[in-house]
Amino acid sequence: MKVIVIHQWEDNQKDAVNNFFTQLIDMTKQKKLPKGMKLEKISIANDSKIAICEWDVDNLDLLMQAAKQFNISWKITPIVPQTLYEHKSFF
Repeated sequence: MKVIVIHQWEDNQKDAVNNFFTQLIDMTKQKKLPKGMKLEKISIANDSKIAICEWDVDNLDLLMQAAKQFNISWKITPIVPQTLYEHKSFF
């Protein structure tokens, strides 16, 4: 299942957010994410204080339980999107 998680933080949470993403990227590169979780992409807009993580997970509950282990103090919003259009190249 594809899940998008939107992270939104305040200025005083910036260091915690950066630390979280550093740990998350390290875990991904070292293949230490829990079974059933695959991080596909992280996009961040520091000026807007928003980041978007794209996941492929077995289920949403697994992802949210893993997030709790990081003691995230900023707002996170998980979204299971429905694709209306996707550009695909045939060549």
